[in-house]
Amino acid sequence: MSEDVGTTDGGASADSGTGAPDTNLTGGQFNFREHLNPELANHSSMADIKDINGLAKSYISGQELVGKQRLPLPPADADSETMGKFYDSIGRPAGTVDNGYGYDFSKTGDMPEGVNKDDKAEGYWREKMHARGLTQAQAEGLYQDQISFTEQMVNSGKEKQASLEKEWEQSLRQDMGLAYKEQMEAANMAIDKYGSDELRNYFNDSRVGNHPEMIKFAAKIGTTLMESGSMGEGGRKAGNQMTPEQAKTEISNLQRNPGFMTDYNTQTPQHAEAVATMQRLHDAAYPETAE
Repeated sequence: MSEDVGTTDGGASADSGTGAPDTNLTGGQFNFREHLNPELANHSSMADIKDINGLAKSYISGQELVGKQRLPLPPADADSETMGKFYDSIGRPAGTVDNGYGYDFSKTGDMPEGVNKDDKAEGYWREKMHARGLTQAQAEGLYQDQISFTEQMVNSGKEKQASLEKEWEQSLRQDMGLAYKEQMEAANMAIDKYGSDELRNYFNDSRVGNHPEMIKFAAKIGTTLMESGSMGEGGRKAGNQMTPEQAKTEISNLQRNPGFMTDYNTQTPQHAEAVATMQRLHDAAYPETAE
C-alpha cells in the first residue's frame, strides 16, 4: 500500500516528482533570477523586472514590437543634418520658403475681424516650425492655437474698451451736468465742420474720439462757433450749453455785477428776467438739485 503524498495548505503537491522541491510560480516566493545565467540575471534591462509576471509582460511587449519600425532618438549633440533626417523620418513635410515649407494652413480658419494677416510674420514662423521638425498636424495645431489666442485677446480688448468708454461717458455726464446733450452736439458740430473724413475715421477706429478730453476740446470749439453765429445758431442765453464749472463762473461774474444784482434783488422791470437767468445758471451749476 503506497503512502499518501503530503500537500501544502493550498493543495499543491510538496514533491514535483523530479526530486526537486516544487516552486509556486504565481506566489511571491519564487526567485526566477536564481534559475538564470548570471549574465542574464544581472543584465541592465532586467533591473525593473520584479517577478515572473513582469518578465512575461516584458517578453510579450517585445514580441508585439517585432516587425514594427523603431526610430532611435538622435543624441543630444546631433548635428543639423542628423536632426533633419530624423525630422523627415517622423513626417516633417518636404518644402522650402517657396512653398511655405510644405505646411497647409487652409483649414485653420482666419484671424478675427479687424486683425490683418501678417504674411511676413507667418513666413517667419513657417520657417521656424520646419527647422524644429514639426509635422503638418503639429504645425497646423500650433497655427490654430495662435488664432484662438488672438481671438481671446481681441475679445478681451473689446470688453475692456467698452468698460473704459462707459467710465468716460459717466465722467463726462458728471462734468457737464445738464449741458451734456448740448455739449455733445457742439462737439459733433465742430468735428463735422472742420474734421476730414480721415480724421473722423481715425477717431472712430482708434476710439480716441470718445475720450473725455477730446470731446471737451471739440465742444469748446463748437460752443464758440455757435456763440459767434459762425454755424448759423446765433448767440446763446446764459445757462444754455454750460457745464457746471462754466455756470458757476457765470454766477460769480453776475454776482459782481451791480446792475444785475439790483435787478435780481429789487422789483425792477428786469427783475423777473434776472431771477430766471440765475435759476438757469443754478440748475446748470448744480444739476443734481435741478428738478
